[in-house]
Amino acid sequence: MKKIFIGLSALLLSIIGVIPTHAVELGEDATGSGFVVPITWELGNGKWGACSGTLIAPLIVATAGHCVLDANGLLTRNVYVGVAGTSQDSILRSDKITSIQITSTFQSGVGGLVGDDDLAFLTLGTPQILRTPIILASEKQITEFKSKNIALRAIGYGDYSNSGFEKVTYPKYFDGTFSSANSIYTNSAYMVSKNGKSCTGDSGGPILNITATQVTLVGILTGTPRGENDKCGQKQSDGNYSTTFTLVGRYANLAFLAASDAMNIQEQMVSAVKIQLAERDSQVTKVNTTLNELRNQLETTKSALSSANQSLDNMQLQLDSANATILALNKKLPQTILCIKGKLTQKVTAVTPKCPKGYLLKG
Repeated sequence: MKKIFIGLSALLLSIIGVIPTHAVELGEDATGSGFVVPITWELGNGKWGACSGTLIAPLIVATAGHCVLDANGLLTRNVYVGVAGTSQDSILRSDKITSIQITSTFQSGVGGLVGDDDLAFLTLGTPQILRTPIILASEKQITEFKSKNIALRAIGYGDYSNSGFEKVTYPKYFDGTFSSANSIYTNSAYMVSKNGKSCTGDSGGPILNITATQVTLVGILTGTPRGENDKCGQKQSDGNYSTTFTLVGRYANLAFLAASDAMNIQEQMVSAVKIQLAERDSQVTKVNTTLNELRNQLETTKSALSSANQSLDNMQLQLDSANATILALNKKLPQTILCIKGKLTQKVTAVTPKCPKGYLLKG
């Protein structure tokens, strides 16, 4: 049996911010898609991996389980998720996720092979906009889809060509159908396509059934049959390209746990905001109290100043009245003058003194 290489997770030596991006070979442009997100994670020893992811809620992304494991097959500490439909080059250090929920039965991820139940749910630190609602297919729906070979669409950030030399910035998609063949992996299935094929970096991308009224997430892309040195899938004997994907129907519990994590994060954010608002309200209350005290002091000062001004006016009136009285009294007081006549002098005292006849007022 031919091995199915995960290889849909690109191993990179770059640092975040300059990671090469990839796209589906022979696919159509999916720039701006609200369903697929770019993912990068730390493998260890300075190495990084690149995958795709599926935005199923503003704070929840589904991806392949092997897209969150380090080189030793353990959950990595650092996973970063970019904005849906944008370039993988745009991923920032602030895009780090907060938690991972992975299937307990996933045992692979090391050595480049697809494993059973290859699925994980990530909780984002910052919510994204999910413009179109997406539902997770139930196991009953999946059975119906498989029996009817229903139309499927795969979207991802995988390599553009088998050589992997051409750099492509944004995601692409290709269409196919649900294969009636049974997968060799637990809880997995196949998508077949005449033209489009998945490549390195597509792991974690959505396998969707899209109708005029509903978008259904059927599974998460995990792998494709390819040569050890190839970047993309090989055409099979029936003339189709085959893509393996993990079914999501039975993992509503993991999605619920991721949603619980998201709710906890939101509650923590709300609590932090409430604390900040309470602190701000307390500060505002203190400022208002200080302002009221200053206003009261100002009113008191104004009242005291007004009283002082009134007292000053009253004192001025009293002073004016006293001056008038003094002036009037001065006019009524006797005055003394010295009169002279030759060598004779005489003092005359009266209210209106006047020298006697023959006497002159001595200057």
